[in-house]
Amino acid sequence: MGADPKHHTWMRKAGLRSPLQRLLGRVLANKSTALSWVLFLVAAITICTSTLLVVRSRPAYLHQQADTEEHQGTSESYPGSPILESFLRRRSDTSCSLLQQQPLGDFPKVKPLSEPGFSFTSAWLKPEYPSGMTPPKSIPELYKEQFTLGGKIKISSWYFDQAYLGGTKDLPETRWTVETVNQYKKSTLRDTKYGSDGLNINTALRKYNEFVKDKRGVVIGSESPWVEAMALRAGSGPLLTVEFGKIISDHPMLSTMVPGEFTESFLNGEIEPFDFAISFSSLEHDGLGRYGDVVNPIGDLQSMTKALSYVKPGGLFFLGLMYNGDFKDEVVWNAHRMYGPVRLPHVMAGWHLADVIKGDTQHLLVLQNKNGCA
Repeated sequence: MGADPKHHTWMRKAGLRSPLQRLLGRVLANKSTALSWVLFLVAAITICTSTLLVVRSRPAYLHQQADTEEHQGTSESYPGSPILESFLRRRSDTSCSLLQQQPLGDFPKVKPLSEPGFSFTSAWLKPEYPSGMTPPKSIPELYKEQFTLGGKIKISSWYFDQAYLGGTKDLPETRWTVETVNQYKKSTLRDTKYGSDGLNINTALRKYNEFVKDKRGVVIGSESPWVEAMALRAGSGPLLTVEFGKIISDHPMLSTMVPGEFTESFLNGEIEPFDFAISFSSLEHDGLGRYGDVVNPIGDLQSMTKALSYVKPGGLFFLGLMYNGDFKDEVVWNAHRMYGPVRLPHVMAGWHLADVIKGDTQHLLVLQNKNGCA
């Protein structure tokens, strides 16, 4: 009696080729013969090997150190994406005047890498969906090499499980009203949730106001609209906030998206590149799983590479990063990263470091986008 065709449904879902289906079907139909058992073992080994290759290939973005694709960052490597097609045209015809670098004082003497160590396309393929798992309490052995950049970065522990990617759990404010934003416009003249470190955003927005006034901006990672209030007070145009948690904005100048929505909309050409970006105390959490995101040792680096396309050539990125007093790199699992001379060049790859406004625990880097400049 032949095998029930329904038994092979799982094979079709697994994407197995028809010769394997026929082989396994033959085994199921002739289980009594010795030859059938031999064929069964061959089929089983082949199926397991094929499945393992599929499973191992899916999280390739977690292992990628360098990508030498011939068409790095081109539309050929992400066919059909309008933004990648226009990116090449911008790269050859946009004139940018890079800002003169301000004195950096005791800030680490680091030079940004000329370009990221992986392809533009692979950065946009970064997973932006909820992991659906409790964050691991220690760095998985598989990823330690990349989290520490070959053992050069110290690991310590401070564990959190605050998963709310795509949801509202643990968000202090899930609806932003005009009244709330106006309150932050007043309060952030004197103080912020990050103390004086957060006030450095005011300093930067005044110093580089020509890049902000009446310009479109994007804020990456903002549970409360304090950064947005500062930008609006400085005269900015409309702002989009991209945040792990789902937020509803009633303010006419503010809109919000979760990361997956932003990626899809941008790659479909529904969002034009922004004049400037702001992110404060957000990047250091990227890829650590604390907020329900997928554990990804290069999550922060991929996010900065993505910004090279959604910030216009010559546009500014005001980036607040955590550091410790001696400027040494550290992964405090899974609370945050601390940046120093080992990882900073990778974070700033493709950017021009124009200025650093120093704080107590967070420095504000003023980065200018060189990508797309003639």
